[in-house]
Amino acid sequence: MIPFHFLDFVFFLFPFVIIILLLFRFRSKQNSTKEYFQAEGSLSWFVAGTAMVATTFAADTPLAVTEIIRGQGISGNWIWWYMAVGGFVTVFFFSKLWKRSGATTDLELIGLRYSGKEADFLRGFKAFVIGFLLNLVILGWVNLAMLKIIPVFFPNVTGSHILIYLLLFGVFYTSIAGLRGISYIDVFQFFLAWIGCIIFAYFAVNLPSVGGLEGLKHKLDANKILFFPNGELGTLPWDHFLILLTVLWWSSWYPGSEPGGGGYIAQRILATKNENAALKGSLWFVVAHYFVRPWPWILVALVSLVLYPNLSEIESGKGFLMVLQEGMPSGMMGLMLSAFLAAYLSTLATHLNWGASYLVNDLLRPMTKVDKPDFYYLKISYGIQILTAVCSFFLAVYGMETIKGAWVFLLEASSGIGFILIARWFFWRISAWTEILAFILSPILYLLFSVYLKAVFPYSIFYTAITSSIILILSTYVLPTTNREVLLRFYETTKPPFFFWRGLFKKNEEPKQIIYPNRLIVSFLGTLSGLCFVFGGLYSIQCLVWRKGEMIIGLPIFLLGFFGLYVSIQMLQEKKES
Repeated sequence: MIPFHFLDFVFFLFPFVIIILLLFRFRSKQNSTKEYFQAEGSLSWFVAGTAMVATTFAADTPLAVTEIIRGQGISGNWIWWYMAVGGFVTVFFFSKLWKRSGATTDLELIGLRYSGKEADFLRGFKAFVIGFLLNLVILGWVNLAMLKIIPVFFPNVTGSHILIYLLLFGVFYTSIAGLRGISYIDVFQFFLAWIGCIIFAYFAVNLPSVGGLEGLKHKLDANKILFFPNGELGTLPWDHFLILLTVLWWSSWYPGSEPGGGGYIAQRILATKNENAALKGSLWFVVAHYFVRPWPWILVALVSLVLYPNLSEIESGKGFLMVLQEGMPSGMMGLMLSAFLAAYLSTLATHLNWGASYLVNDLLRPMTKVDKPDFYYLKISYGIQILTAVCSFFLAVYGMETIKGAWVFLLEASSGIGFILIARWFFWRISAWTEILAFILSPILYLLFSVYLKAVFPYSIFYTAITSSIILILSTYVLPTTNREVLLRFYETTKPPFFFWRGLFKKNEEPKQIIYPNRLIVSFLGTLSGLCFVFGGLYSIQCLVWRKGEMIIGLPIFLLGFFGLYVSIQMLQEKKES
């Protein structure tokens, strides 16, 4: 274990000082729920987009990526890279629709899109299940990551005790900051964590026992550095790769990559100042999340495989941290500790605020229907955040083993839900009953295919997604539909593509929205261009790092994607900033 030097202590204290300064500069100063949960819709695209990236850059992320790479090599990252498909679909098809809706949370959309008591039930049910139960699972694995990280830096202190202090600090500044303050703090935390990982990767690769990139390459099994799987042992199976890219991106609910947008991604989109900011902010998030960040993690994970080849699956994520003990320069321990703290606190703050927004705005307020001032609901939100933090602590300490295992469980258990979250924007016959049925079907089909029929991941998701989609489409012609006036109002407010909404209108009835341009072709172009940009860019870096000749393939795809993105953004932006 390397002892802390003066620079380590400086870097360790640095994020706390900056967070306090940013907290007093950008904290929520209005006692309104719209300010506290949505920053009054005033965030710039850069702040909103970077805050999204910071939230997904949790302390668990490098450890989970290390678990994946140690098991399946670089190609194993497709288990999360595939989510870029849904990310770009959100950017080009849904970001502007979310902003036009004017909702405070994405669950408020249920009240705008559906009608009747079934809509009220659905909104409250999702608020509790997602805002509390699933949020606990997410925060549980984030806390689990910190329990793995803390002993590396403080081997003589009980990790759970330090975690309690971190949770207290996170709850404190989250309660004061509101979404505006959290978002500005997230910008600082993202760049601190990202730069820290880049510096760490540089020193890790250049350790004498590794020998630079060439030495790393020669010490690894060839399958571990494949970008695309080849079907052999030690890489991601080909059939899994195809299912991930063709089915998983639209079928499963997952935080940060919900089909059609949603969760804290929608929260930040709704917090932007206009539709152009919503479009550009969500684009920056997807590009930064899938293209800008991964390679430092990948390199350190590969170094850990060389230095510690015999770690168990449960301990494999720790390989990322153990590299810190291999002759790093003074200050590196403190810098990486501050990077992990920044990543942890940014995720914790967003999820506490986001979960409280559901439980207050979408469960308590509609259910009680009591005319209380906003300050009353803000006090309740503080209590909810404390309760969530406490429960997530106990879940991490007593209820979880591996981070990757929590990922896979969440993907499998929600694999019948995603289709409806997309279809509700495009097909007018989708009703609250359809979405309720989706939430009932998903766990039942998961138990059928995964537990009873023993289908393995990702086939369990494939069978659940296809079966549930067919049943849900057929159910729209049997179940009651939404009130027509509600549908018309939703259509005229959000302006979704007209094609699948034609059946709503009577003969000779002119929809008001038809004058608004529906640019589906441009949206498709933008989505394909974005995928070329991200995947072509990742592959180009792969070729550059390992000095492979395939750069001639990756670089043109990357540049073509960049040009397509530029053209698409220019065509979809409004001429005047609102």
